Amino acid sequence: MPDVRQRPVEIRQLGATTPGEVVAVLARAFYPDPVFSFFAHDRLHEYSLLASIFQAFVDDTAGFDTTWVAEAGDQMVGAAVWLPPAGMPRGARREILLNVRAVRVLARARNRVTGFKILDKMDKLHPHEPHWYLMLLGADPLVQGKGVGGRLLQEGMARADSDGLPCYLETQKEENLAFYGRHGFTVRNTIEVPGAPTVWTMQRDPKASERVTPAARDR
Repeated sequence: MPDVRQRPVEIRQLGATTPGEVVAVLARAFYPDPVFSFFAHDRLHEYSLLASIFQAFVDDTAGFDTTWVAEAGDQMVGAAVWLPPAGMPRGARREILLNVRAVRVLARARNRVTGFKILDKMDKLHPHEPHWYLMLLGADPLVQGKGVGGRLLQEGMARADSDGLPCYLETQKEENLAFYGRHGFTVRNTIEVPGAPTVWTMQRDPKASERVTPAARDR
């Protein structure tokens, strides 16, 4: 069986389904993670938290068809989960469903009170103006450093550029700041709660030269 690291990687739009493989590859990509380590009792619990929360996020985006995946042969090796402008704010029903699932997952986690303060600050800092929101981006550790994340990122950014809208994200890994910076993102806010990991919010403005009308984009 060929080594996945030697296979060419193809990017495709996922479609309206939310297979567990997307959640699995994202959990592998994020593990270990500063914020989820802060919540977890041990490494196994951390991986379980990643998968459970990511399943809720991926399910929340299912109706928008704005997830792109990277595949090497028949193996998924990365994913980018976006919400389009129509997806934010979520509205009461989606917000309640997501919050209920998050609370259930985190009910037995460590540092819950402090952790929820981080989540509350993230929510309050989220922009109100129309934008494309990158909820999750990750590549399997086997292919990290090979440009897979950047290729996945380009898909959503191209859509945002064609709409003339900014992109927005949060990251809890300081090393990600340089990666996103190379793609035009700048730090918008730094979220600091005493005793907890730092979270950064980042925004990328659209490239004016790439803006086109929706009708032209659909030709």
